[in-house]
Amino acid sequence: MKEIIMKHKITVVVGLALVALISSRVLCSQYKSVTSGAAAANTSWSGTRKEEVVDPAYGMTAFTIEVPTGWKFAGMILRPGGCHPPPTPASGLSYTSQSPDGVTAFVTLPGVSWTWTSNGSNVMGPKCPSTMNIDTAAGLLLNIAVPNLHPDAKKVVVVPLAQRLQDAVAANNEKSAASLRGYGLKGRQFQDAAQVRVEYERNGQPVEEAEFTVIDCLETQVAGMPMGPGRPWSPSYTKRTCSSRGTIIKRAPKGRLDEVMAHAPAYAQINPEWDQRVIQDMRTRFQQMQAASDRQFQQNMANFKAQGEARLAAGRAFQQSMRESTDRAMAADRAQQAGIDAAAHASVLQSLDQQEFRNPATGQIIQASSQYNHQWMSSDGSTLIQTNDHTLDPNGSVYPVSQSWTELVPK
Repeated sequence: MKEIIMKHKITVVVGLALVALISSRVLCSQYKSVTSGAAAANTSWSGTRKEEVVDPAYGMTAFTIEVPTGWKFAGMILRPGGCHPPPTPASGLSYTSQSPDGVTAFVTLPGVSWTWTSNGSNVMGPKCPSTMNIDTAAGLLLNIAVPNLHPDAKKVVVVPLAQRLQDAVAANNEKSAASLRGYGLKGRQFQDAAQVRVEYERNGQPVEEAEFTVIDCLETQVAGMPMGPGRPWSPSYTKRTCSSRGTIIKRAPKGRLDEVMAHAPAYAQINPEWDQRVIQDMRTRFQQMQAASDRQFQQNMANFKAQGEARLAAGRAFQQSMRESTDRAMAADRAQQAGIDAAAHASVLQSLDQQEFRNPATGQIIQASSQYNHQWMSSDGSTLIQTNDHTLDPNGSVYPVSQSWTELVPK
């Protein structure tokens, strides 16, 4: 497996991984590695504390993250430029939570984006080649993440995803396909997820690491455009735009990765106020870009007027088609964002043997162990009874004077 990865590394745009590499080095440079002979003794699961990641661009909290008590933490929102930026500000989240043993850690690297076209063109400009023909999450991890993060990896294995996550991805892809069919569009809009396990040495100690990512891709046929007066139209071509919203990494001394993954804290929680501000700003910038595009289009139409009213009408139809396609693509992307967040959250819950339940009396959502068939919540919300006994009803038998009990239902 390792030889295959290194061979592919030569053929892809290595710059895509630089965003993640720079983020990782900036965060991890704050920590000095510790001799890890006592790794087990220095890894604590006694509790968690909340850490905030502040977005300096807005001067407000963007994410809140649960960090194990006693662990070091550093986080930021990255907005790197270049050819492969995070697709959204939220996917620029980058943080490291590291145990006192200097090895065990939870890391999130920012998302990246890339475009491939069948004719070699790139909307990002000539400095950004479109030769990166990767359309799977495993391909991103094997060809970009692992070779750049761990070029001396001793073992790399793609591991199966949890069935719940596989089902969620399949359901999202079916919805995307139905949406394209509903709009009468030709192409593919799809999502993919993958996880790999990597073994390597860190400061002379054998280490295991799980890397997980989800990607979204939109592949369409781009119609030809008028090249100018007296010149033919350019041929149509295939365009594929893909992005990942981040890479989640869990690291541990060799032989302890499963234990560490079982103690992984909840997924980062986004600040709704910050999220709304970001969405509004993105909408404003898109409208400005659209207005600039409209102005350029009108100028082009003026230049092409000599070609006759027939060519002018065709140009207007093309512009309208592109605008509608962009609107549909943005709407579909927003719809998929919720699906990605839900899939990641479901994966975290499953790894912790947890499940979300709803109190039908109050509407409150409660996270509890999935190992019990029945969950009863007291009327004051302070006590939870978990049981596999189908006959147990605590009403009238447990604190009958002060409490009544409501059975929770799975969310």
